[in-house]
Amino acid sequence: MYRHLTLLRLRWYALATGRVLVRHWQVFVLAGALVPGGMPVGKLLMGLGYPLLAILHVGHDVLWHWWRLVAIQGLALAWVMVQRRHIDGGAFMTYARSLPLSVNQRRRVDLSVLLPANSLLLVPVVALLVVAPTGLLGATATPFLVATVCVVTGLMLLAELAELERQLAALLTFGLADALLSWSLSRPVDPASWLALSGALLMGASFLVLRHPLQASLQTWVRRRVTQSLPGGRRLFSFLPPAWRIQAQALWVRHPGGTVLRTVSVFALALAADWLMQKFAFDARALPTAILGMAAIALIASGLYCILQSAHRPVQPYLHALPLPKRFWALQDTAFVAAFGALPLTVLLAPMFIHLNAPVDTTLALVLAYFVLLALLRLPLVHGGRQAVLLGVILAGTWSGAAMAVVR
Repeated sequence: MYRHLTLLRLRWYALATGRVLVRHWQVFVLAGALVPGGMPVGKLLMGLGYPLLAILHVGHDVLWHWWRLVAIQGLALAWVMVQRRHIDGGAFMTYARSLPLSVNQRRRVDLSVLLPANSLLLVPVVALLVVAPTGLLGATATPFLVATVCVVTGLMLLAELAELERQLAALLTFGLADALLSWSLSRPVDPASWLALSGALLMGASFLVLRHPLQASLQTWVRRRVTQSLPGGRRLFSFLPPAWRIQAQALWVRHPGGTVLRTVSVFALALAADWLMQKFAFDARALPTAILGMAAIALIASGLYCILQSAHRPVQPYLHALPLPKRFWALQDTAFVAAFGALPLTVLLAPMFIHLNAPVDTTLALVLAYFVLLALLRLPLVHGGRQAVLLGVILAGTWSGAAMAVVR
């Protein structure tokens, strides 16, 4: 039964993901074009594994390691939320859940589907495991590093499994496991570090067999408080105007994973641009870096246009019957996306006001041009069809080139 169910789930995941890849093939072509040609395999593997190595490198304090490990798991959870409909197996699983399958059988199938679903996230893990035995990592204890990578990967998969099973209270257990793992990374490699490493994995796996009172009570609280209030959004979005409240509810109810991942991405880009400007000591390279960051943030934020448009489409007959202007929802969507894009823009431009001492008129002109770009991106994203992403990238690239030429 496990083999048949796994093959059917994997077949559904491959078909559903393949349709998405066909619709957005331009993104992968552009990503492939950005890979430097002729790069040695060793340097490529080192570059892919370096972010994970930097996080797991011993010598920092517990808090430094903990929030980075939590960020990795948060990214993995958002990645699974985006693909939840593909991983769950579609309408077929409504029938499969009526079969006399044990919980362990279903979990083994879920883990078998999670492995290909995390293929992009596992690339740094594989790269680091390949490079670690070669001794290129210097004084880092190779066996402990490899074991730590395996534990982090195991905790990530277990957290995703808890998310698929909607055991939100179990995520607190993974926070404690991350704390124990961070403690093992904050000290020299010794038997206590190895013991803490094993304890972190066992603590993360405890949700598979244990239903302790804390988790059960938290699960009850989540059902009564969170799931009743957040999906409807009545209390969460009550401070918004009526039109924006509808848009926010559409994003939260229909595409929660994509919305979270998009929000995290734009703020991560803003912080990365700030970090680069700080590394450049706010010299002549800082302003072009800020412009590229603004273009990238605008391109990611403009993806909300497609989600909002798909939410309006089923209720078009009702919307046309309302006494509203013809372009009401188009203007509301543009204003909503502009407000969404204004938050990371504030994070991005704050260091410029503090350290760069750029002219006020130049900065205000960049801000105005940024919002003009957000408004213009609605045209290719909504009316571009299969070429929407490619046209959006071309528009954002043209805007960034023109902005750099003007400010120089």
